[in-house]
Amino acid sequence: MEKPTPPELSLGDLKDELIAHLMQELCTPLTTIKTALKLLESPVVKQPQRQRYLKMIRNECDRQTSLISGATRLLALDRSPDRAGVKPIQLSQIIPGIVSTYQPLAAEKGVGLGYTVPDNLPPAICVETWVRQIAIDLLHNGIKYTSDGGQVFVQASVQGDYVQLEFRDTGIGIAPTEIPKIFDRFYRVRTLPNEYSNGAGLGLTIVQNILLRCGGSISVVSQVGVGSKFRVLLPTKS
Repeated sequence: MEKPTPPELSLGDLKDELIAHLMQELCTPLTTIKTALKLLESPVVKQPQRQRYLKMIRNECDRQTSLISGATRLLALDRSPDRAGVKPIQLSQIIPGIVSTYQPLAAEKGVGLGYTVPDNLPPAICVETWVRQIAIDLLHNGIKYTSDGGQVFVQASVQGDYVQLEFRDTGIGIAPTEIPKIFDRFYRVRTLPNEYSNGAGLGLTIVQNILLRCGGSISVVSQVGVGSKFRVLLPTKS
């Protein structure tokens, strides 16, 4: 399902939105963390309760770290080079190394991870660090939302004047009502189980903004309980 390309915000508008949301997002979790710490100070707290409070603190800290990191990366896109000065890159020299980096994480979860990236693909016209960020974000999501025994696979191919990177998984999938919203800033899928809900809602926003700046696009097809396919198109001509 293709999502329409949204208009880009000016740097000033983006900063205002990020600051306002950061203030809102940081206040409530800090209150939760302070409450959990206070409860942990009680001499009568039992071990199961202590583990719940500690997990609560960890989850909130992870969410805030993800939020701040994502906001910083999103703002950094406006300081990146113009497309006219970008050098062509070979995906076969980038994607295999990134996939290999994630092999230990996938193995720890019992998830199969593989790729097919032909050597003879035309070079993509995009900033190398941007392509790495796209692959990292989509691979991370695929592994995160896929359970033991599942599969995550990356495949590259030619699609007209573009090279396509498809990231497919056999994970929990995305409900049809959620798909139109997943690229929105700060949006977190509401139907996710609790163990998957500690993200900041900025990863896919960053991916889409990167692709807007290099003349590419992203689309997704997903089915709950079956998995998802994210298809990234990167231009091969300036």
